[in-house]
Amino acid sequence: MNCIRIAVASFATTVAVPSMAMAGSFDARGNFRHDESAVSTVDFEADFERYVPSDAPAKCNGPMSTPTSAEDALEGHHFTVVQATPDCAERIVVKLPGGPGSYRASAWTRHGAASATFVAIHTNESGLGLATASMFPTGRMTSDGWVELASNELSIDGSALTASYVKVVDFAAANGIDVDAIEVVRAGSYSAPVACHGHADAACGAEGSCVFERCQWGRSYVPPLPDPAVRDDVVDTLRGRLALFFGGKSTRELFLGDALLDVEGMRSAQSAWEFWGAYGRAIRALHDWHTHTSIGAQSGGPSRRLNACFFEGDADISHSTWPKNPAYADVLVSHAGALGALGLRTGDRLLAVDGLHPLAWTETLTDADGNARQASDPKNFADGAERLGGPFWTGGALLLKYAHNFTILRCGAATGTCASEPETIAIADVPNEPGGDDVACDNRPFYHLGPDSPKPNHYVFGSFYRGRVEATSDDEAIFGMVWDTLYGGGKPDSDVNTQIAKAIADWKVGAKGVILDHRAGNGGTLDAAENLTKLVRPAEPWAIVRMPIAFGGYGGPANQAEGQALFDAWKFGSIAYVVGASDYAKNLPVALITHRDGSASDYMPFGMKGAPHVRLFGPHGTAGAFSTYISFTYWGALSIQFASGDTIAHDGQALIGHGVEPDVVVWPKQSDLLAGKDTLHEAALSWLRQELAK
Repeated sequence: MNCIRIAVASFATTVAVPSMAMAGSFDARGNFRHDESAVSTVDFEADFERYVPSDAPAKCNGPMSTPTSAEDALEGHHFTVVQATPDCAERIVVKLPGGPGSYRASAWTRHGAASATFVAIHTNESGLGLATASMFPTGRMTSDGWVELASNELSIDGSALTASYVKVVDFAAANGIDVDAIEVVRAGSYSAPVACHGHADAACGAEGSCVFERCQWGRSYVPPLPDPAVRDDVVDTLRGRLALFFGGKSTRELFLGDALLDVEGMRSAQSAWEFWGAYGRAIRALHDWHTHTSIGAQSGGPSRRLNACFFEGDADISHSTWPKNPAYADVLVSHAGALGALGLRTGDRLLAVDGLHPLAWTETLTDADGNARQASDPKNFADGAERLGGPFWTGGALLLKYAHNFTILRCGAATGTCASEPETIAIADVPNEPGGDDVACDNRPFYHLGPDSPKPNHYVFGSFYRGRVEATSDDEAIFGMVWDTLYGGGKPDSDVNTQIAKAIADWKVGAKGVILDHRAGNGGTLDAAENLTKLVRPAEPWAIVRMPIAFGGYGGPANQAEGQALFDAWKFGSIAYVVGASDYAKNLPVALITHRDGSASDYMPFGMKGAPHVRLFGPHGTAGAFSTYISFTYWGALSIQFASGDTIAHDGQALIGHGVEPDVVVWPKQSDLLAGKDTLHEAALSWLRQELAK
């Protein structure tokens, strides 16, 4: 380069770590030189090797970056410009020595929103699996914009490698990211793989957690420990975000104090995992449906298969064998795949996990489950039940991921009875049985639309299914819809809003009754929720939506009268949640079935409840997630999201943390499941027929 580059260690960056052993260095003119002890370097002065996974989509087989010659390259005269979206990463091979070792990777990047990961893939025979470490800023940068990213230490056995590389993604998918001067140095000491059993296993110590029967070292997924000189500033910043912007009235009152205590514990942390792990616990202590952390993909994955789904219910025929827990609902098998389900079938009962009631066990995962989602209403445990089984990549498989053993009671559809003795199964004894479709979990044991129903694997997600309800006559004209998502995005012509508009138009013409099955309500946007209410009631403002939080540290209206005054002041403004329409179907009875529903899937039943010809059926209230959320995304895959704001109803009540209660409380009965009946659907259909007879 023609001018002198200045290299600095910035204390303005959130996680400045000048005490961390650095890799390469700069000479007096700012020219970068690789560390002489580096075991692997890539400087892009010559062709470099890319790794392409065997299962990569065809569009990802070509180069995901462009080598570029420029005077302001960090090292030498070349760098590469990565233009790789998350589905097509650039994987730059780094060669490592044979034998076991501990390494740290670094790379310099410029422009864009870089996510970088140090990855090692071991052979299947070694049993070492996949090892990854996220890369974060070290605090070093240059006057012309280069920023150093580095991983914490990662243990790798070079004699058992299939591939090792630095993976780079441009999350902004903009004009690309400049990447230069990749290197790998030895750092720390090798940690041999440690087997473990259940998330509470002490084998992993304070610096690890047991995931899929293997200790995962927390340092691999979090930034370095902030230098003591800036650590309190970092804690103050993170604490301030929560104290100023989290939640609404109820959630701030119930949960914020405990979360801030966890944040304060970060000040005395002695390791990166202790520091950032405490912040993760603080986020999860907020106990909110919109609030969670993400630390990227952990190493490894399930080596076993439990192709079954669970939900809350009433084990009415097995309480004599195993009494009902006074604090939690029973947990039953909703549905299961033909293969890979340990022979579990609809109506079987999950009695315990590691000796605890299954829902009590999910409540112990605060430290372990980085992606935990809990309802804002503390009385609702539906998310935990739904995530016990199902595929891990949809957020499920909690049993396989964190349990040591579980206890089941098998029941028979032919006899309508259950076994007299429970059966305890160790996760280590669960086989990886291949074959058949994996099933998704959606709290629906059966579908009722005949040929118009979803496929038996229960992957509804963004689809809409509509049709005549099976076992009804043409004269009854009872139609149904099964769907999970309400994401309209504020666009009247979005697929979701178009589907809703078509459904309402058809029902107004041809239906005498409608069953809306929304038992896996993933939320979305308020426009879609408002649109569904146009079927059942006249137009009127139903609430005001103050999102995000009205002003820093706001605790919500002091009482209902103050809430009523707020509603009256804003009900005709832009923040009003307006339900209904002037041309609603005045005489059409509508049954809405809910179970695990949050966000826009709270607002929709809230907007329908109380309409003259509407009944809500469900086992309990919805999630109570009456807010929006704020996201903070850091380098790599580290991000946090927390709820902010509240909703004030037409009667002045602050709604966050209070789910919409069903008009008719119905729990799935074990006896019905064994008989092939869907308790909630049967109750909804019975009510509709009563309405039709009037």
